[in-house]
Amino acid sequence: MFVKFLLALLHRNAAADLAAFKLTAVRMLVQPAVYLFVFGYVVGGMLPAQGGGYARIMAPGIVAISVVTGPFVTIGGGVISGYYFRTMEEWLLAPVPLRTLLAALVFNGLCYGLAGGTVVAALVWAILGLAPQNVGYMVLTATAGALLFSLFTLVVLLVPETPDKGQEVFSFLMMPMTFFGCTFYSYDMLGAPFNYLALLLPTTYIAEGLRAAYSPDSPHMEAGTVLAGLSLAAAVLIPLADWAFRRRFRDFTW
Repeated sequence: MFVKFLLALLHRNAAADLAAFKLTAVRMLVQPAVYLFVFGYVVGGMLPAQGGGYARIMAPGIVAISVVTGPFVTIGGGVISGYYFRTMEEWLLAPVPLRTLLAALVFNGLCYGLAGGTVVAALVWAILGLAPQNVGYMVLTATAGALLFSLFTLVVLLVPETPDKGQEVFSFLMMPMTFFGCTFYSYDMLGAPFNYLALLLPTTYIAEGLRAAYSPDSPHMEAGTVLAGLSLAAAVLIPLADWAFRRRFRDFTW
């Protein structure tokens, strides 16, 4: 029952994306391709940096952005549309416990985050000619990032009174996470006090882990630091997401 429910929800989201194929293609292909071409190919050719050029520093960060935004698109889209169009009740009528529904949503976010990261990694190779040197470390970091932001999306959407307010909070939080989270530059490029701020953002550890997987010789965080940051984020988000989800849906009032 558990596996069937996971696959059914994944199939439902995939069918919805295929129905809006043009929008999905723009989100997954065109936007990251523009980032990679402008910042990696054009700007990167003018701004050489340690470790083989700015493209090697920036490209893993674009992969990280795709990994963390994928969960919001699928989970956030489902929660927000469920709130506006009253389809949330269909989830709650399923003959499964709330934690099974929570696991299914997180699994969907994880799959979409990895799918988005895979597409952008292919674009990085096609546009910039860069491939990860440590595929295992890349998969591990991307999986952790997609999992964390699946949980983070649920927390941000479900803790406020309604998901539309949570959507505003998410947009507000993603700006510093994107631009201060070491996506367009490496952690060693930051000076005080911004380097301390970056340590508080999970995107820093995701981007630095992917940077290490792509270019081990380029500046990046040590694997132990990346693992510690991701583990601490998981220790906070897992119980928080579980509490927020069961609190919101145990007595459904939207």
